[in-house]
Amino acid sequence: MNINQLVEQFEAQSIAGGDFNHRNHLRVAWHYINHYPVSSARERIHQGLIKLTKVLGAEEKYHRTMTDFFIDYLLQVKWYLNTDSWEQVEGRCGYLLKDAKSLIGIYYSESLLESEQARKEYVEPDVLTLDRATLKLKPEDYPVFDLQLHDSPIIVSMPHHGQFIPHDVIKQMTPAAYDSADTDWYLTDLYEFLDELNITRINANYSRYTIDLNRDKSGEVLYAGADNTELCPTSNFDREPLYTEKNLPDDDEIRRRITHYWQPYHEQLKSLIASAKERFGYCLLFEAHTIQSHVPRFFEGRLPDFNFGTNNGATVSQEMTSLLEEFYTGQFSKVINGRFKGGYITRHYADPENQIYCLQLELSQITYLDEQLRLFDKAKAQQVQIYIKEFFQNLAVLLHKK
Repeated sequence: MNINQLVEQFEAQSIAGGDFNHRNHLRVAWHYINHYPVSSARERIHQGLIKLTKVLGAEEKYHRTMTDFFIDYLLQVKWYLNTDSWEQVEGRCGYLLKDAKSLIGIYYSESLLESEQARKEYVEPDVLTLDRATLKLKPEDYPVFDLQLHDSPIIVSMPHHGQFIPHDVIKQMTPAAYDSADTDWYLTDLYEFLDELNITRINANYSRYTIDLNRDKSGEVLYAGADNTELCPTSNFDREPLYTEKNLPDDDEIRRRITHYWQPYHEQLKSLIASAKERFGYCLLFEAHTIQSHVPRFFEGRLPDFNFGTNNGATVSQEMTSLLEEFYTGQFSKVINGRFKGGYITRHYADPENQIYCLQLELSQITYLDEQLRLFDKAKAQQVQIYIKEFFQNLAVLLHKK
């Protein structure tokens, strides 16, 4: 049964009880949240279920809290995948389709779900809040990083792309961590043209709140004398604590996170750089970052749109410095080695004398997001992508001359 037929029968309360299984519940909900505002979609789903269960003589099966949970879960999936495709949901969300009971058990205790209150009205999760950092798509753990490999001297690294926090870590944290607010949102969507340009990409899957891959594992501060977040951050950009005092990660916990999350990413980076250098004789590591346009903790006022960092020219060649200076960004503002001069990765891996170059772009999120909702704005993104893509094309030409 296609989705239009399914929705039509759902709204007419003519669907047979045996046909309205868990998967079809979800398909109807997915249809509504992609065609109506959230509040309207939610109301349509609830009213439709109330009417249908009454017609089927199964009113006891209607559960307000469980229905709202799966609506909220689908909304989180929609935002994470940045899609309206049900096929993508089915392909990526094994927990949701195959083991919904275990999935909801991550967030709710069985006793609360079985309560009369939860059946009749929505109650908040009592085990773990459902949010971006706590979204669980499948039973197995996520890989530390995703790798899209191409035969290219250019490598794009996205160490702050991840939003997930492992469940053993999130249990130690305060609610300020649950939305993973300081993520470099939707970088793979923003840089979707990399495959077309045959450029390698590596992106982290775990939140910087777990461990910051762009910090020295020794704990050495990045910007001496400035406000810095730590290797395992203890506060977010708004200075809200991510842990209570008794749950702060100790040295053993930090070493564990280095081993499980930091080290694999950096070992892969080293391998990619070595392979590119051997294959082409040179390599460019491009650090892709984004940040909110206003973060009083780190800078006053609104951040420029394009913030390039080369550690004051120490991580690139003179020709690349000239390219950066001459690069036209249209309606978008640009600064080189301003507040962001390049993080640990840019500084650590650069070796210009041996033709290993590194540079960082910290792009203001106002250029491609609805900042308030932290949602990808395709129309805005298309405008800034023109210039980012052109910059990569210019870099490729420059490198090819070497």
